[in-house]
Amino acid sequence: MKPTTGDILFSHSQRNKVSEEAPSPLYHQLYRLIKSYIIDGTFHHGEKLPSERELAEAFDVSRITVKRAVNELAAEDLVERGRGKGTHVTHKYTPKPVQAPLLGVLEEIDSIAQNSVAQVIDCRLIVPPQTIRGEFSIDGNESLFHLVRTRERAGAIFGYFDSWSAGVDMPDSTDIFINQSRHQYFRESGMNVSHINQTISAVPASETIAAYLEVEVGFPLLSLVRRSYYLQNDKEVLVDYLLALYNTELFQYQMDLKLD
Repeated sequence: MKPTTGDILFSHSQRNKVSEEAPSPLYHQLYRLIKSYIIDGTFHHGEKLPSERELAEAFDVSRITVKRAVNELAAEDLVERGRGKGTHVTHKYTPKPVQAPLLGVLEEIDSIAQNSVAQVIDCRLIVPPQTIRGEFSIDGNESLFHLVRTRERAGAIFGYFDSWSAGVDMPDSTDIFINQSRHQYFRESGMNVSHINQTISAVPASETIAAYLEVEVGFPLLSLVRRSYYLQNDKEVLVDYLLALYNTELFQYQMDLKLD
């Protein structure tokens, strides 16, 4: 028998979660399952849900059960029903940032540096491009500390790092960045960081980055943008901007978080 849209969207184990053996009513089980998919962004804003018939067949329940479950979703403004148009998701998913102790982030940065070797590609004080000036809210004449490196472990290059920093002087030798993290040098230079914001995404390797990481153009890379701030007169000021690009075959970014 040809699978329905409901069969495709929901796995066999998920469909089994709606069962007469559970203590709650079938409609409520189905409502909670679909709601969880909407809240976590699996079903995105504007997406059309399977029809009542398809959901009934997928979960082996009556259409009355499905209709009641969908009515509950509509009552919470999670979906909108339109005659002849089907049921569409109206909830807009907004990812929530993961909270982690700043000390743990800094320790992770130092650990990566200690367990790898860097090659310095560029290190100088220069006027940054407009996009970076906008990040730091500076005018066109102010210079920032620019450092570009790759890092390797066991002879394999796993990451490319392009950073801009404010209030940092040139070191006596760029060799200090071969085995230690930038943040160690920054701390020794008196830079204080009170808040770090990180954004992780995926990007294809450009021709330039592909050459540095020794991968094919378009190869999927893990992209991490890290903004570091310090507090000045109760206002956060950007002090460091880092773009890190990782070869996904050689590097994994792992976080171990525990509930309080």
